[in-house]
Amino acid sequence: MGRELDNRLGWRQILGMARLAQRPDRYLHSPRLLTAAHGGAHLYLIAWEPQADPSGLEHLLEVDIAADGTLGAERTCASYAQIVALTRGDCVEVSEDPHAELRELRAGEQIRIEHADGISSVWLSRIGKPECLVWRARGAAAAPALLPTAKGTWVAFHHDVREDTQTSDVSKWLALRFVDSSAQVFEPLAAMTERDRDRQGVEQSFEFPALVAGEHGAVALFGRGSHNYFRQDLNERGFAARVALSDGEWGSRGRHLVAVALKSGILIARRERQGIDVDLLPPVEGEAPALIPAIVDLTIERKFACENVVDRARDPARRHGHLTLFGDIQQHSAHSDGVGRADEAYLRARYRYADDFVALTDHESFLGKRTGPGEWEYLQRIAEHHNAPHAFATLYAYEWTGKAFPGPGHKCVYFPVRGVPIVSRDDVPEGGALVKRVRELGGFASPHHIGWTGADEAGHDDLGQPLWEICSCHGCYEHVDHPLGQRGSLREHMADAALRRGLRFGFTGSSDSHGLLWHHGEARKRDPYRTGLTAVQATACTREALMEALVKRRCYATSGAKILLDLTADGAPMGSELGYGTHAKLEINALGTSNIRSIELVTEVGVVARTEPDAREATLHAHVGGQFVYARVTQDDGEMAWSSPVFFGPAQR
Repeated sequence: MGRELDNRLGWRQILGMARLAQRPDRYLHSPRLLTAAHGGAHLYLIAWEPQADPSGLEHLLEVDIAADGTLGAERTCASYAQIVALTRGDCVEVSEDPHAELRELRAGEQIRIEHADGISSVWLSRIGKPECLVWRARGAAAAPALLPTAKGTWVAFHHDVREDTQTSDVSKWLALRFVDSSAQVFEPLAAMTERDRDRQGVEQSFEFPALVAGEHGAVALFGRGSHNYFRQDLNERGFAARVALSDGEWGSRGRHLVAVALKSGILIARRERQGIDVDLLPPVEGEAPALIPAIVDLTIERKFACENVVDRARDPARRHGHLTLFGDIQQHSAHSDGVGRADEAYLRARYRYADDFVALTDHESFLGKRTGPGEWEYLQRIAEHHNAPHAFATLYAYEWTGKAFPGPGHKCVYFPVRGVPIVSRDDVPEGGALVKRVRELGGFASPHHIGWTGADEAGHDDLGQPLWEICSCHGCYEHVDHPLGQRGSLREHMADAALRRGLRFGFTGSSDSHGLLWHHGEARKRDPYRTGLTAVQATACTREALMEALVKRRCYATSGAKILLDLTADGAPMGSELGYGTHAKLEINALGTSNIRSIELVTEVGVVARTEPDAREATLHAHVGGQFVYARVTQDDGEMAWSSPVFFGPAQR
């Protein structure tokens, strides 16, 4: 913008860009822009200063932007214990509703997204007229934006439904619709250039749209990819190529880019890794694009069936009065360095995969991101909204991101109840202290991708850290040179080595997905969300029952398939500690998703019993023991499962 800026605000110039810089003691996020009567704009954002303000207040700030791009002084509009959400549209207000971002209101018109039973519907309402259905499909839609014009209304949103098969997939992309004055719904005649739901590499998806109109009918479309913000213009010639607005480096950017039209150009604001960046871009040029009628309701044309439902009648855990429940308890969204809105993690787990439970574990402090009290409350409220006892359970969780080995590595943290404050790596940087503090708060921690960033054996506590993740999109860390592959080379950090040294923990599997196909080339599967699952033998499908079973290690890991597995030692379930002797009578029952190649019992000396059934269902009986023992199931298709170990003798805590 080529002007001297107020240094008191922390602004600095970078090639015509203004930045409200991030500082270790001041975290800024959630920008909003409104046009101003003086021809400029008002920038609103949330500021949190955890060190300077012991009360932990969050502040809604406003900065004036003049018509020529000059930025004025900031002022505090209001302060709150937590700011859960800001509204979107013609006004900026603090909202207690975490779903405020599923609505946008402009010029008396409202766009909103509704989720019900795995179907997403996009609705447009106008004053005095019936609500108009813009799009409906089986899948997840989010982030609606609208742009009223003299001839009708542009509507944009992102969704995960493929244009070719109309089925839900991993990648998300923006959709653009136009609703005329008679409520007829159209879409651009021209195909969107660069839309590729099979794109590989680190830059995938296009989501969280913003819209700006040109003087003669063209439209500028803005959105967020997995590593960049982009602009893509649409006019009478069709869609232009996307233009990257960020540096493309891995980081924890914000979700929404916001944009308004000024006489001098298009003013945009977004949170990059280094702070809130503001740019003045050229206006969009050209005439209005050609349109064709759009297919509005995709659920009419196609029947859908989920192939991931478990046969409960054949669940071997029923013999003990338990249910085997499956879920992914580590994954990421655009609230850190992944993609998508928080809602989408729950919708995807329940309706695409028919999972029984899920946890969203976004990094609380990582790559330029901090989770303040308002965002943590937001994430908890979203989890609570999707919790449906006895049908689908959600866990309260986040990722504590310590330094890689020789640092403490990464751990996920799980709490049984809402309202427990985050224990931040910025306040508690040592792994053992984190585990101790989380245990005092009633939760537990769990390390993951241990052979890549480290297992933090020194920080282990059998009670405060009862579970280790051994399988994810990064590979399997059961032992070195695993057939499922593994990222990293920390050979002494594998699970079997730690067990031999006397540590006690159960096994979990999770995807650790960030929403990228093949996890940008690191995963063994195209769908990263199916690279690891946790199976829990619980008394009910509730958060309380799941947490109770996880703490007791009554759970097991799979490589992503819903393999049913049960192990008992002298009648005690997996994860038990048998304080007597060194041997027990073991019974293992398994029901595979394909033929089972082998069931093995593993102790500190290796495999001590094995059967090769070549059948979907198999049982193994053995009288074995030692320091510990666990079961490993391998299917013909390469999918695997690992029971949590049973331990012999007194614990050495």
